[in-house]
Order: sequence, then structure tokens, then C-alpha cells
Amino acid sequence: MTTHGHADIGILGGTFNPIHNGHLELGIQALGQFDLDKVLVMPNNKPAYKDISEAIPVEHRVNMIKLAIDGIDRLEFSDFELCRPGITYTSDTLKSLHSLYPDVHWYFIMGGDSIMYFDKWHQPDVIARLATLLVTTRSDTPGDVVHDKIHFLKKLYPFADIRMENIHEYAVSSSMIRENIRTGGCIDDAVPPDVRDYIIDNHLYQ
Repeated sequence: MTTHGHADIGILGGTFNPIHNGHLELGIQALGQFDLDKVLVMPNNKPAYKDISEAIPVEHRVNMIKLAIDGIDRLEFSDFELCRPGITYTSDTLKSLHSLYPDVHWYFIMGGDSIMYFDKWHQPDVIARLATLLVTTRSDTPGDVVHDKIHFLKKLYPFADIRMENIHEYAVSSSMIRENIRTGGCIDDAVPPDVRDYIIDNHLYQ
């Protein structure tokens, strides 16, 4: 990754198993709403918080991300976490990024569902110090509940910069897509066409 001087860069992390239109929406809206220079789509290797032993080989996840973001301005694939051994902790990733790119202001994009247990993450105070948190609000996590949680977190971490990101509603999840494929359902509305074709051509999730 090359940066020249100060930059505002978002991180969109996840297992992306597979990447879908909801993920893309998170990145695109963050770019527009917070005037970011770019958003790094950063798949994780071994996340601490979920078992991805069922996950397909990592190169398939990477190929689908690259297909999904091809042609979307300022969304960029990053293998930063994939290159790190062992369990992936967001706090460690941000520490490393900070030492490598001291001029960058980092924005960490997270779903309203994730913020609900953010204080249980590994070193949440470190994450809150090293990045502005962009919390997305969706209908399945009522906005007032998310607001209350953010209020609680700001008391817990007074230095935290937590902002709300509004996204269009996508009733889609990776697990739902995998289930649809297993049962012969349609995923045309859930993923970009190139990703759909890649899944079919490689017989993924069947």
C-alpha cells in the first residue's frame, strides 16, 4: 500500500465467505459519508471471534473480493491480515498499520451488531485509540440500542471517536448465501454477477 502524506483510510474487515452486496455498501457509503481517500477490504486469516473451519480455501475468498470490487473507485483489496500468522486481532493489526503508516488516520468500519459486544473484544481500548469507529446502523439492530451502546462506550473510553454510518438496507448475510446455494436457491440479488459466476464455476458451498 502506498500513501503520500496524510490520508484518511477505512478498513473493512471480515471473513468475506463470500463477499456480498452488503459488504460493498458498507465500503461505498463510508467513502462518501466520511470523505475517505480509500477503503481497504481486508479479509482476516483466523478471526478470534468465529470458527471458520468450514470456510473455503482462502484464495477463493480473495478472488471473489477482487472480482467484487473491480471497477469500484477507492475500494482496494488488502492482504495485510492474511499475511500475519496465528489468530487475527484487530488491535494488533491497527498497531502494525500505525507503525508502518504514521501519517494515516484509520477508520474501522463495523456493523451495529459488532458494536454491541465491542468491549468484549481483544484490547478494545487500543482499537478505540488507534482508529475512528464507523458504526453502521441496520434495521436488525434497532438504532436506539446502538446509540445507547455508543454512549456507554464513550463513557468507558472517553478518548474514543465513534461515528454513525447510515447504509441502505441489504437483507443479506454470507451464511444466508451459503444456505441458499446448498438448497438451490437464487443468489442473484445478494452478490455481484462476477462473484455469482465464480461461485458456480468453482462449485463453492455446495
